[in-house]
Amino acid sequence: MMLKNLFGEFIERVENINISFWRGAFLLYGIIFIRTFLENYSNSLNLYHMSSFGDTFFHYPLFFLTIFLGSFIIARIITGEKIEKIAKFIVLCSFGLITPPIIDLIINKGGQIPYIFITGSYPELFKSFITYFGGGALGNGIRIELALALIGFGFYIFYKTKKLKKVLIGIILLYTTFFIMLSSPTLVFSLQNKITHEHQIMRKKSIDYFYYYKDPSNTITGNRTFVVDSVTDNNFYPPSIQKAFNQYSMTLAIIFILINAFLFFWCLFLYSSKKFFAVIKNFRYLRIMHGLILISLGIYLGIGVLGKNPIGSLFDLMSFISLISAFLFGWLFSVWENDEVDVEIDKISNKERPLAKTELQISPEEWKNLKYVFLSFSLGFAFLAGLYSFIFILMFIFIYHIYSAPPFRFKNIPGISSFLIGVIFLLLAWMGFFMTAGTENLSAFPAKYVFGILAIFILVENAKNIKDIEGDRKEGIKTLPVILGGKWGKLVSGLGLFLGSVLVPFVFYLNRYTLCAGIFFGLVLFFLTIRKNYKEKYSFITYFIYVIVFFILMHL
Repeated sequence: MMLKNLFGEFIERVENINISFWRGAFLLYGIIFIRTFLENYSNSLNLYHMSSFGDTFFHYPLFFLTIFLGSFIIARIITGEKIEKIAKFIVLCSFGLITPPIIDLIINKGGQIPYIFITGSYPELFKSFITYFGGGALGNGIRIELALALIGFGFYIFYKTKKLKKVLIGIILLYTTFFIMLSSPTLVFSLQNKITHEHQIMRKKSIDYFYYYKDPSNTITGNRTFVVDSVTDNNFYPPSIQKAFNQYSMTLAIIFILINAFLFFWCLFLYSSKKFFAVIKNFRYLRIMHGLILISLGIYLGIGVLGKNPIGSLFDLMSFISLISAFLFGWLFSVWENDEVDVEIDKISNKERPLAKTELQISPEEWKNLKYVFLSFSLGFAFLAGLYSFIFILMFIFIYHIYSAPPFRFKNIPGISSFLIGVIFLLLAWMGFFMTAGTENLSAFPAKYVFGILAIFILVENAKNIKDIEGDRKEGIKTLPVILGGKWGKLVSGLGLFLGSVLVPFVFYLNRYTLCAGIFFGLVLFFLTIRKNYKEKYSFITYFIYVIVFFILMHL
């Protein structure tokens, strides 16, 4: 009874600690970093070397974060407790992460042991699952750590629910989460083998075949420069194996960060479903689709240089997903920042936006937390997508910042604002092109496309400001529609849309069919813009149809 009371008091005290979101996040990340550092002394696979930059700061932390976010969700669903209280308790108990390498160094008297859990087939995985990792190369320290985590998790659920059935369910779910994550190399590269049609060859081989013997040269996107390549022993590993190490690490890191993004939004839903749906609604899906079209354009142009299918392996697939995700989260960061500085404008012109709807009660702290989570995801995905993607995303975010936020706020200066938007869309096309083209020569992207994309979007950019005329006028934002007034602003913006539409065939593919399509859709966009009740979504829908029709006409 005394132990139960002490444990209960400990839980209540921890759950009520005043710790901010980012302090908790940095505490957890710091503990994971220390765990990774200590493993270098006890992990035989590292060969007495520090883990690579990608492993230390991405692969391993994302692996652990997946487990932690999963445990938050399991505990919230079973106990019904507030997820922020659960997170505090589990994060402040995360110091247990540093125990496995210490235990193993003591038990093995400094001897090295492997930390990766490897099995060769699904039956072996199932056997390992029911025998508590039997047959896997797993140290005693991790086994002890997992046992303590499961016992502590069970006590927490029992304290909250007083029901043994829920304790059993919680322990099974958490154990399953541990097992899936620890066996992820086998699961992931089983998928890799199916993509490359090598599952017949690999059926009787374990994941270490890919790790040590697989030639990674057949990956289409593998020749790109990474921000920091893996650090390995040049005297021990040949270059092809070092490349395999890098691709192995990057592939798993991208998969883990994708899972983390999904689990984060799930945690947000459990935190407040009302705020979750407000966030999802604020994504600006039409503009996201527009951005994806520009990235797809770059990929398409890059395929023309490469001359073959750009996805030849799981690594290629994950590379493209990482590229698209970097854009998506970079866009969300920019949207959240723009909404912060445009609150008064949105109260007039965009009343449905979260910060303009006071009844949602999203606090400034919550908004900033979300904004910087989006930024973290964007930079993480961009880092894993390669050096060029990382640079382009940094430029994308910076240009959007100086466009919309003080002290520069260049959206207030017609001409410059249009040029900056053109550069942003050019960056998206570059992101797709340099991921696909198999070259990092900047001049490989044809000059006519550079100037063509800039010219088209300089012409059409002003149309997006029509819906904000009243709000911009009140706040003193001098967009072209504000300067010219509603009627003339719509007329000039509509003319820009028409000219931009007609210019498309001259830039990308000109024949009588594409020219007629450009004129037709340009006229439709013009008349949609000058309507009394202007609706931006109809212009976007017309634009998307134009893109599809143009692509079809190019291949007739």
